[in-house]
Amino acid sequence: MATNDSDGLVGTNDTATVLQVLQYLQLSPREDAFMHSKASEEYTCRRTDRRLNLSLLIAPHHSHMRIVDYRLGQYKLKCSIFDQLASSKQLNKVFTLVEKQDSNSWRTVGFSKEAVIPGYFRNADGYLMSRVYDNDGKPVTGGLAKLAHDRSPEFDLPNPLQKKPNGLKLNFIDEPDRVHEIISSQDAHYCYNPFGKGVYLPKLIVESKIGRKSLWVGGEVNDAFGHAKVDILNVPKTNKEKKYLTWMLGHLLGELSSSHDVGSVFGFSMVDDK
Repeated sequence: MATNDSDGLVGTNDTATVLQVLQYLQLSPREDAFMHSKASEEYTCRRTDRRLNLSLLIAPHHSHMRIVDYRLGQYKLKCSIFDQLASSKQLNKVFTLVEKQDSNSWRTVGFSKEAVIPGYFRNADGYLMSRVYDNDGKPVTGGLAKLAHDRSPEFDLPNPLQKKPNGLKLNFIDEPDRVHEIISSQDAHYCYNPFGKGVYLPKLIVESKIGRKSLWVGGEVNDAFGHAKVDILNVPKTNKEKKYLTWMLGHLLGELSSSHDVGSVFGFSMVDDK
């Protein structure tokens, strides 16, 4: 179970304590560090004497960090660590996925509920708890909702496709070497956002072409929980590319459901199209 503020740990207001813990932050060895060196970085922060155990997955292109928390240690201490990393790594957001009963503990240290992923844990929903930062690296009071409200974003009205776009031909790819080749390509490598610890490539990629340009969408499947993280692996430049990718994504979801027993899907968008 998660510990509380009276578990005997050194007070987290002491900056020296946080900096001391950060000395135990280690870059995790990965099977394919070369390919993923720009897509993501994975760190561990583990101190048995302080009962702290974290895995941290940083996606520089997306300016965010996923927290895999093993429910050990003070939440205030962990939050201070995340704030330090957000400042040093110029992150816009840190987030974790937890069950509902754990979400309140994160809320007490400044995290906000950003979304709920139905069935993420197969028998329980996943609560996406996040902490966002402004351009100066300071936490934003009110979380992502406050940040989005201040920016007054505008979105186009949904325009679902009623029929298959003309000229679209789909190719389903699940051969590991070919998947690896696609993910390593310049376009896909920029957009790809590894989610799981270690190296988990998409289990399935749907491919199509417009002229000589290839378009891809992929699904990274977690068999244990029956969910998949989906990626759109190209930044669409034209309305035609948007229509192709929309249709491809729909077919990817159908294939994940019918052939891979996936009951829940989710995805992340990039902070900016840089």
